[in-house]
Amino acid sequence: MIVFLTIFQYFIQATVDLMDKFLITARKVEPVAYTFYTLVMGLLLILFWPWNYYALPVKFILLNLLSGVAFSLAMYVFFKALSQGETSRVVPYIFGLVPVFDLGLAIVTGRGVPSTNEIAAIFLLVPGALLISHQKGGFWGKHVAIKTLSAFLFSAYYFLWQFGAHVGPVMNNLIWNRIGAAAVLVILLVYVPYRKKIFAIKKDKKKKSTAAIFLFKQVLGGANFIFLSFLLALDKIVIVNSLQGFRYVFLLLFGLLLSKTRNHLISEESEIKIFSQKSFGIILVFIGTILLFI
Repeated sequence: MIVFLTIFQYFIQATVDLMDKFLITARKVEPVAYTFYTLVMGLLLILFWPWNYYALPVKFILLNLLSGVAFSLAMYVFFKALSQGETSRVVPYIFGLVPVFDLGLAIVTGRGVPSTNEIAAIFLLVPGALLISHQKGGFWGKHVAIKTLSAFLFSAYYFLWQFGAHVGPVMNNLIWNRIGAAAVLVILLVYVPYRKKIFAIKKDKKKKSTAAIFLFKQVLGGANFIFLSFLLALDKIVIVNSLQGFRYVFLLLFGLLLSKTRNHLISEESEIKIFSQKSFGIILVFIGTILLFI
């Protein structure tokens, strides 16, 4: 049962990914503005603080605040990468490389030496991610660098969060995390070019529907996060993590379907050669992920 629930959770996550891509590309929401309003929605968690407040040592407060900063930066770079590339390439590349950076941080900080399985996983995850990302012309360019930076920032966020959330209720730590993320909001508002993009007013008949879709996506993403937390609370972390390849499979299939039927919503390369290349890359990442968590 846990397997089917996990696959369903990744189905929802793939839907959220595609909605992000649709809003940023089709509805032309600037990545910096998209990040800003995503973080503003996250700050609403403060409303629940009276029921979850727990006094933390300064060390853990700082770790939670730093994890929030890393989260904000990771989201911005992720949305930036998503605005420039196909969802079925960007998401598997970034989240396929995150475990590689996780292992790197573990080694650098002395938390452990990689096992045989983990080394084998790296030899699958890296080639798989590169194969997914490979496009004719400009492959080793700025876009790959942006995606790689996003993967590192997500890894740094998970690393800091893992240590920061050791003490007290999870919700209390998450609120500190979102306060840390708010520091980036201040920077976005202070920097004039970003502030102009955030508050730019465009004459767009679809503005109201764009806002409605964004709010729906936030609710769906939030509900899915709670659902994921529930699955992890069942002490099935290994199963949940090892099956995340289904997220990439759904993205590949959804992208192909929408490109064929709703090209104005989501546009992706759908030639047999490209589809086969992406599929093989996702298979490598999928197997590498399973190896990593066995």
